[in-house]
Amino acid sequence: MRHRPYRRARAAHALLVAMCMGAASVVEAATVFESDAAHFDIYGILDAGLGYLEHSWAASDVFASTINPYNLNAAPHSFTGLYTGGISMSRVGTSGELTFGDGDRVFFRLETAVNVTSGMLSDNGQAIDNNIYVLHTANAASAIDGQWDSRAAYLGVSDPRWGSLQGGRTTNFSFDQVVEYDPVQAALLYSPLGFSGGIGGGLGATENSRLDESLKYQNRLAGVDFGLQYKFKGDQSAQSAGYAWVAMLGYGSGPLSLKGTVAETTNSVVWPVQYSNVTPPGQSLQIENTKGYMLSAMYKSGSVTLKAGYEDLEVYAPSNPGLTGIQDYFGIAVPKPATNATGRQYFQVWWLGGDYRFTPRLDLAAGVYDVDTYNNPELNKQYLALGCSLLADYNFTRRFDAYFGAMLMQYSGVGLDNRAPVIAHSRNALYGVGIRFRF
Repeated sequence: MRHRPYRRARAAHALLVAMCMGAASVVEAATVFESDAAHFDIYGILDAGLGYLEHSWAASDVFASTINPYNLNAAPHSFTGLYTGGISMSRVGTSGELTFGDGDRVFFRLETAVNVTSGMLSDNGQAIDNNIYVLHTANAASAIDGQWDSRAAYLGVSDPRWGSLQGGRTTNFSFDQVVEYDPVQAALLYSPLGFSGGIGGGLGATENSRLDESLKYQNRLAGVDFGLQYKFKGDQSAQSAGYAWVAMLGYGSGPLSLKGTVAETTNSVVWPVQYSNVTPPGQSLQIENTKGYMLSAMYKSGSVTLKAGYEDLEVYAPSNPGLTGIQDYFGIAVPKPATNATGRQYFQVWWLGGDYRFTPRLDLAAGVYDVDTYNNPELNKQYLALGCSLLADYNFTRRFDAYFGAMLMQYSGVGLDNRAPVIAHSRNALYGVGIRFRF
């Protein structure tokens, strides 16, 4: 019994030594990782305005832009009211990154689209489905279809020498190119490229402006940007049935920059609703292959920026004709089984414009867009659309701006003989003012 205090002292000493060793290990670990720098953000853009659209069905509380100023329209009335996403699609997201080693990073992004006029998640697929039997609200197809992270969901790593690699739901390189090279900020309601994902990033199919189950690699060496993107085959549901690949190459030197993107997709599942503001959307999906390329140029000199671009797109029969049993569009049940695209449909798009910065706060931008459609399966003839856009943007602060926008669309071509002006209008015009807040 007389040895018990000694044993207790030894035990206490051993415990103290263990604690000191543990503390030393923590200090050592902290020393090893003292160069780590973690950063996490909750961010967003809220964009809302008041506008007048010459020909329009009623506003949609789930549509990402509330109204449709781009597609042909047969509405007997106009629209005056609030809209969401005049320049930027309203969104909320989280992002983060951890820097380690000699500039290496791991990063992520989760981002969803919201309609600020209704507080609902933006769901263009639901906007289509709401009109499938009788037209009454604005609608158009999109990659934004009610997913919680509809705009982006990816995890990536990067290295200063070897570039970056993202995996998940990534934006198409052609979409990134549009954001950079569109004359009027790729404005959702005031640019044909900003509104239409088919020509504004999807290279033939709006659903492909964002690619699920994809890997996206990008690097920059000696002024040359290059990247490769690959989408793996999915579970034969909307947008995921086939594979896709995209390649990007760009160059910048002084005031001049150039970029090109080429892509091919197989067995894309789309809702073919280009004329769904003239007749109700079809009650079946379409399975199709697409291929196309986009070329663009930008020149900056002082307060002036000039931008130009060209696209050549093609839609044709799918590689796998056996997917016609699909009746699901991003979780929406479609009444009839899908059909396969037939023949070949062609799109040629060019644009020209730019902006002038009068002061560090005030910018005025303008653009002209020409969209030619050939062998359209619905019209079976040529269809032409010409868009003219104007956007004045005043920045009160880095996070808050106000804008005035206008877009005029003119439709022509022999393919419209049975569409306009009898049941479709040969022109449409949108005018609006809005505010945008970034946080």
